[in-house]
Amino acid sequence: MGFNKTLISCAYTLAFSSLSYGLIFGLYLFVYSGFVPIALITVVVIAFYALITYFVFALPLQIWLIRKRKKFSLTHLFIYAAVAFLAVLLFLGIDSPPIDFTVFKSLTYYIMSIVAALIYWFWDSIFLKAYDS
Repeated sequence: MGFNKTLISCAYTLAFSSLSYGLIFGLYLFVYSGFVPIALITVVVIAFYALITYFVFALPLQIWLIRKRKKFSLTHLFIYAAVAFLAVLLFLGIDSPPIDFTVFKSLTYYIMSIVAALIYWFWDSIFLKAYDS
């Protein structure tokens, strides 16, 4: 895969992953809030924070993994999941600076991490396949 195709693939993966993550959790919060229209703003806010997090953590990993050229690889999914658990832990630590171990008791932590990994892995595989030829 040429450098330009790799760059385009990474940009699309980053954009679609951020939007997907924002939509999933933003719409969940919209429903959870009782369909309060102002809660729809969380879609954009969550997508923005996902963009930053994916850019810092997932994009370098994607560039490293792209050399292996495997589409829908379970190994890549597990690698993305391991990094997602770390990224979500650090992200949640921003909200409450002293990171304590109660975060590991939170179902939200596991859901956010696994969904983040699944989304990025899915879009990475889709765009890697699309620009492979």
